[in-house]
Amino acid sequence: MMHVSPVPNPKHSMSPTHYRLSTRLARHLRSTGSQLSEHTLALQVLASPGLPKGAWANDLLRELLDGRFERREDGIGLWEWKYTFPARGEAVVVLDVETTGLSPEHNEIIELAMVRLENGERTVFERLVNPGVPVPPFISRLTGIRNEHVRGAADIYTVLREALPLLEDATLIIQNAGFDLGFLQPRFKRLGYRLDNPVVDTIHWARKALPGLSKRGLDSLAWAFDLGPINGRHRALGDVETTLQVAHEMYYMLTAGRPTSTSQVAAARAS
Repeated sequence: MMHVSPVPNPKHSMSPTHYRLSTRLARHLRSTGSQLSEHTLALQVLASPGLPKGAWANDLLRELLDGRFERREDGIGLWEWKYTFPARGEAVVVLDVETTGLSPEHNEIIELAMVRLENGERTVFERLVNPGVPVPPFISRLTGIRNEHVRGAADIYTVLREALPLLEDATLIIQNAGFDLGFLQPRFKRLGYRLDNPVVDTIHWARKALPGLSKRGLDSLAWAFDLGPINGRHRALGDVETTLQVAHEMYYMLTAGRPTSTSQVAAARAS
């Protein structure tokens, strides 16, 4: 019978560089598709021809193994090979909005994007929104969305009605959820709907999964998980795809071999 070693809790001493190295270990295992011995994994990912040989690479490897990794006597694997994110029978929706400003009362939504994951199926929703007011120049510079792009788009209430079926019975995953929900909830309420789905704020997950990270904005999380430049940054779907990637990594860091629904992880981490 194989022995499974417990993975240590996240360490406050871990730096963003440590998190990047941990992700490179996970990415290497994904590329090989099978578990590797500690020595082989350390040699292939951490060792460098310009550095002296020794046990340091193995020691560093053990420090980098977080909840994503299954540690067995015969090698290192990934828990994502044993259970899925999200869990079978569970739906999650990752969403993001772009707006004309920071105030839900005085500004408007100009773009909404969502990705729904359920039982291995992926549904993408992306809509520009006519805000009924001019898009401020600084928002156009930030997002690339200009007045001519939204002039012929549907209003927000038409877009929300179209989006409703994708939100049904789903846990929402949002980066900085208070901002997006501040815009969405009152507008859904005007349509006669309550947006009261369970919510995962990836900033809150990051406090638990990456305690050594001082900044938890999307750019900082993308850097810590070694994702490279964000394609479509400050466009709703680009930010959704990046949020999904960081949520995937943190889900396994937090569950650490204990299959759990996303909503249960959210509730546990909020307590």
